[in-house]
This record gives sequence, structure tokens and C-alpha cells, in this order.
Amino acid sequence: MPEPALWVMNQQKMNQNKEQKPKKQFDDFIRYSSLAFEMMIIMGAGVWLGVKLDQWLETNFPVFTLVLMILSVVGSVYHAIRKFL
Repeated sequence: MPEPALWVMNQQKMNQNKEQKPKKQFDDFIRYSSLAFEMMIIMGAGVWLGVKLDQWLETNFPVFTLVLMILSVVGSVYHAIRKFL
């Protein structure tokens, strides 16, 4: 039996790539959007905890809010980099 023509094999490869590409794009979208939500939760928790500490200790200047906000942003960036690598 003769082998299929080269253009037939190329067409089959192109069809396989077309089927796989939308799935990969959707997987990437899900991965990045979940990472964004995780980062928002980390930062939100840090700010919330800082506000509650400032209210509990009745500080005049929101020092805990600022410190925990900065730490939570650094922590969320660290989490994102660790998840990518």
C-alpha cells in the first residue's frame, strides 16, 4: 500500500495543532486567572489583618496596615514567581 502524500501528512499535523492550541490557551487562561485571585486573596488578607491590628491596638498612625500591606504584596509576588518556576 502506498504511503500517503506529504501534503496529507502535513494537513493531519496542522489539524492536530489546531485542536491542541485552543485547549492550551484555555489552560493558560485558567492558570493565570487563578494566580491573580490567589494574589488578591493574599494581599486582601494582609491588609485586613493590618486594619484589625490597628483597630485593636488603637494606633494613631496605621503602621500595621502599611507594614502588612507591603509584606503581603511581596509575599504574593514571591508566590507567583514560585508558581511559575
